Amino acid sequence: MKSLLYLVVLLAFSGSCEAQRPAPYSAPAYKATLQQLTQRRTALATRYSRATTPAAQAACLVEARKLWLNALDKTVFPAWESTPWSFYGQSWAPRQGSVACGYFVTTALFDTGLRLQRSLLARQGSERLIKNLVAEKNISRYRKISQANFVQQVRALGPGLYLVGLDFHVAFLRVSEGGAVQMVHASWIQPKPRVVREAADSSPALASKYRVVGKLSADDALLKAWLLSQPLAVHNLSVK
Repeated sequence: MKSLLYLVVLLAFSGSCEAQRPAPYSAPAYKATLQQLTQRRTALATRYSRATTPAAQAACLVEARKLWLNALDKTVFPAWESTPWSFYGQSWAPRQGSVACGYFVTTALFDTGLRLQRSLLARQGSERLIKNLVAEKNISRYRKISQANFVQQVRALGPGLYLVGLDFHVAFLRVSEGGAVQMVHASWIQPKPRVVREAADSSPALASKYRVVGKLSADDALLKAWLLSQPLAVHNLSVK
C-alpha cells in the first residue's frame, strides 16, 4: 500500500514538473511566427487607416490589443523562457547567450514589432523605462506594502499586461481574465537564474520597498504606435 501511494505521488510530481517545462523552441519557427504577426498587424493597420469613424478606429485598436497580447502570451514569452540571465546580458535571440532584466523587457517588446530604442531603454532605471512607454494616467505607485497586498491591488487594476519597476529589477506582470497574476521576467534568483513565468504572489524577485506599475495594454498611444509601426520617442533618458 505504501509503495502504491509513493508511486501515485511520484507520478503526480512528475506530471507537475513536466507542465512547468518551457515549450520546445525553434529559431526558424519563431522567426516565421513573428513574420506572420507582422503580416496580420500590417493588414489591421490598413483597416485602421481606412476607417472613417472614431468607432471603427476604436474597434481596430481593440483587435490590435488582442493580437499583440496573444503574440506575447503564446509566442514571445514561451520562446524566451529558460534563456539564462546575467547582469550584463544583452541577447537578441531567445535561448542564446544571456539576458538582463531590462534587456529582456525591451527585446520581448521589440520582437512583437514595437519600434523602440531597445538598448537605450534597457539601461534606464525601471521607473524611467516605464514612463517612456506608458502615459502617466496608466501608472500606479506603491510604497512599503506587502507583496500579497501589492498583487491584490494589481489584480484590481484589471486584466492586461503591465510593467513593474522594483528597487533593483523590472518585469512584466500579466493579469488574466480570471484574475491570476503572473510575473514574466529575467530572474537572477539562484540556483538557475533565467527567464521564467511564475505566480507573482510567491516570486521572491517581487520583493521591494517601492513598486511602480505601468499598464502597457491600456495605453492607446503605445498600441497605436505598435499597430502603425511608428517609432517611439524617448525623453529624459541617461546614456550609460
